[in-house]
Amino acid sequence: MKKWVCVLLALGVLLPLCACGGGGPESPTGGYAPQKETAGPITADKTNVETGQSSDAGGDTGGPLSLLFHLQRQDTDCCTENGYYYLSGDVENTAEGRAARHLMYMDFAAHQEIYLCNNAACSHDTVDCTSVFPVDEFANSSMLFTCNGDLYIMSKEMDMDGSGVVIMGAGGGSGVPVESAPTVLYRINLDGTGREKIYTFDSAITVEDFAIGDENGLYLITKKLSAQQGGDSSYQTSSERKLIFLDLHSRKETTLYNMDFNDNIEWDVVGCTNRQLVLHGTDFGREVSWEEKHSDNADIYDTAADVFCLFNVDNGERREIYRAEKAKSRSFEVDENNLYYSADGDGLIVSVNLHSAEQKTLCTISQDAIWGMVGDRIYTRDGNDSTYYFIDVDTGEISHSGLVNRSLGWSIEIVAETDSQVLIVYDYDAVSKGDGSYSIEKKLFGLIGKDDLYAGRDNITPIQMIGSGM
Repeated sequence: MKKWVCVLLALGVLLPLCACGGGGPESPTGGYAPQKETAGPITADKTNVETGQSSDAGGDTGGPLSLLFHLQRQDTDCCTENGYYYLSGDVENTAEGRAARHLMYMDFAAHQEIYLCNNAACSHDTVDCTSVFPVDEFANSSMLFTCNGDLYIMSKEMDMDGSGVVIMGAGGGSGVPVESAPTVLYRINLDGTGREKIYTFDSAITVEDFAIGDENGLYLITKKLSAQQGGDSSYQTSSERKLIFLDLHSRKETTLYNMDFNDNIEWDVVGCTNRQLVLHGTDFGREVSWEEKHSDNADIYDTAADVFCLFNVDNGERREIYRAEKAKSRSFEVDENNLYYSADGDGLIVSVNLHSAEQKTLCTISQDAIWGMVGDRIYTRDGNDSTYYFIDVDTGEISHSGLVNRSLGWSIEIVAETDSQVLIVYDYDAVSKGDGSYSIEKKLFGLIGKDDLYAGRDNITPIQMIGSGM
């Protein structure tokens, strides 16, 4: 979802573009004959300040793609079968006086949260500690993910493409490049040791807030941001948007394809399957200005369509697989085989095979807004009691889980999963503010078997926490 940041006045984005992995609602019916369309490849390489110039042609023998991180889809869990990694939100000062966050680890076998440091005598308050990450080096919006048996942290500023600010008496020119600190990629052993800076991107480019990988490296989208002026608003737009491949062995970057298809559709990567990216965009049938998209008038969406297509990373072929008219409030989820799509209020969820484009009604359900996916179940939420409904993507069978936050009765937070278990936030240490709201002091995490979660059985094994879990 494009982000709208305000300096003097808070404004909301009119229509969420994606509500997956725990988001709120996001129009199905009908299909669209798949059409082949090839994007023109870009052959120019890029020089990196640390590693030199690349002439390799991407990772076309790297095996299936995997979605490693996606901020807008809230696919940000960093989990292995053995445990869960996260950067704490709490900022503390080290003994050297540097503001820092900690890299934490929840050990699933020991049911214990620890600092990611194997020195038993460490106080975890110096920059020498493997769990300490100074904020002047690692941005708050850093991406954390695992790939091929290693832990990666990409220190970067958040992608603000499409965001805007209201400025009273605004004036000045447009098209001014947006300055930012360079994005830097670090590799770390799973036990926290061996932290190594392996790549620095050109400071003139922005890396989008997702990462897709194969056995050889990472597929990312880079672009250049500039500030535009429109009336009393200033907003950011992008240009030179490209799909790049970063080889993690040679530490070289290759530009693969221009991702500006000149079709008046802003395409976002929302998933992957085999060697193809799953792209989503809104087709207005014409060029639509930034001001129109962010105005209070939603009429432009009356004739707009949600469009999904596959994009082959090896040959640049693009093929449309699904189109839904009237792209207003809707939600969707993607796995390696199917797209699951729901138009809010239609009372049904559609399943679309990513490879054949075959469509079918997966199930009918009044709670039709898709909130995410766990194992082979997508789940929706009942707004009346905050419980979840889990839907088997193979059979359409629906199970109701009555589990809610033990103290407040809110929905449980589904955080990450292994083959058989799910990491959830099942309770809070919360302080009432006296006005119906609460201050969350600490999150309480626990593990639950997938079958127990689907059925609503309260068989939760708590994780012993040493921090706030935030």
